[in-house]
Amino acid sequence: MKPVKRHQWWNYSFIHSVSEPFWEQATTAGVHDLTITEAGSRLVLMGSDSRVVNMSSYSYLGLDEDRRIVEAAEAGIRSAGVLNSSLSRIRMRLQLLDDVEDALSTLFGADVGTVASCSAAAWSLLPIMASGLLTGGVAPVMVFDAHAHFCMQALKSACADETQVVTIRHNDMERLESLCREGAPVVYVADSVYSTGGTLAPMRELARLQDDYGLYLVLDEAHGTSVTGEHGRGYALDALGEIGDRTFVVTSLNKGFGASGGAIFFGPQHSRAVRTIVARHGGPFLWSQRINSAGLGAILGSVDIHSGSELPALQASLRANIAEFDRILPNALGSASVLPVRLLHVGPEGDAIALASRLLQAGYYVEPDFFPVVSKGSAGLRVRVRANMTASDIRGFAEAYSAAVV
Repeated sequence: MKPVKRHQWWNYSFIHSVSEPFWEQATTAGVHDLTITEAGSRLVLMGSDSRVVNMSSYSYLGLDEDRRIVEAAEAGIRSAGVLNSSLSRIRMRLQLLDDVEDALSTLFGADVGTVASCSAAAWSLLPIMASGLLTGGVAPVMVFDAHAHFCMQALKSACADETQVVTIRHNDMERLESLCREGAPVVYVADSVYSTGGTLAPMRELARLQDDYGLYLVLDEAHGTSVTGEHGRGYALDALGEIGDRTFVVTSLNKGFGASGGAIFFGPQHSRAVRTIVARHGGPFLWSQRINSAGLGAILGSVDIHSGSELPALQASLRANIAEFDRILPNALGSASVLPVRLLHVGPEGDAIALASRLLQAGYYVEPDFFPVVSKGSAGLRVRVRANMTASDIRGFAEAYSAAVV
């Protein structure tokens, strides 16, 4: 029997061997595997009466704490009469699901299909893209940015079973264009906003490559939706102006959007047949892992907020807090980015974990990020700035951070 070629696209055993000591160290230091009795902007740890300022929440607009969304989730359950329909959505679905997807489509100016998570969206969409079913019947070259999110990278082996897979350096537009020149359809798989490095996809260059070569884009907008753009359309759609028939966006509805689940944005120019192909052949990630009725209700509540006059004010508050953070801690990775994520570089994994522990003792929780989330030896603290942070939260954290760095 021909030996199986191993570890061409991923290597869990290597990742485990390198990162497991760091996970254990973080647990021992009390910054991982924590139980909280109250969530939100102020955390209450199990067995403690004190409140800890949450510096790592990805509820960028603070909407997960908004009572209107909680009440909308309750209304969703009451209107459906069940928590789950207990049926595959491709065979039978709640009217509430159709209402939600229609509302999202109107809000974002796209044909929006919902899924259980942003990761489920990627796992449903990418292998189908690789097959050629969405690229005119010709299997494309699947080009992954080296910094694309884990949920994208983990699909390389499934895509490679269908077609050629190439990984290029982060934001290497010269290499991407050279692949486009070779003539075969090219699908570029990337994040529009990168949640660890603070970088953005070069949307102007990508739009040019679409115009010149017919490049297909699959973009992860999980950390950009709601944060920027009219009605919270996100960085990619704000830059492109509209979603064309060669662009697919996957996103989260439980980060900045403050509700539940994820979504795939299809261009309005796509025939509904394109979305149907994904729904039918995306497998159990689409068939049975749907958003429950509480989550669907929460989405409708968030759509109301995104449709009204309040969203620009929330986005402005977020921008002001980002600017304040960058003013006080200007050397954080990602400074001056529209993305509200900042990585305070430390280096050695143990040092980052110890620093997070000292900050927790000072009343601030911030997550330590280490391999494989970031490169080995490039550990740091990932801060997520939010619209509902106060100026004193930001200044207090900066003072605690400066005191804790040794």
